[in-house]
Amino acid sequence: MEPFILSPVPYAQLLEDMRAIIRHETTQRPAAPAPADANSPSDLLTVQEAAELLDVCPQTIHEWKRRGLLTYHKMGRRTYLKQAEVLAALQSEKRTVKPSAKSR
Repeated sequence: MEPFILSPVPYAQLLEDMRAIIRHETTQRPAAPAPADANSPSDLLTVQEAAELLDVCPQTIHEWKRRGLLTYHKMGRRTYLKQAEVLAALQSEKRTVKPSAKSR
């Protein structure tokens, strides 16, 4: 480690040196990771939240879990689903529209 020698420096010079260091460090800093990280806790949904997102009842979410259409993660006694996986399942599972009584 190099020795650190202190010498009297005028305040204006110290301020200018600090600004130059900060300017250099902020331009050299790598880009921050994307906020939508797959392992982010904010991306985890409860069964109820997933049901609301897909506009289905919670029992449908449980049925899709049982059939293997949705992968889920257990933390203790709670079940969570990743938002990206739920949205991907939305693309693969198309809801059928039943004809109304009026159109028969």
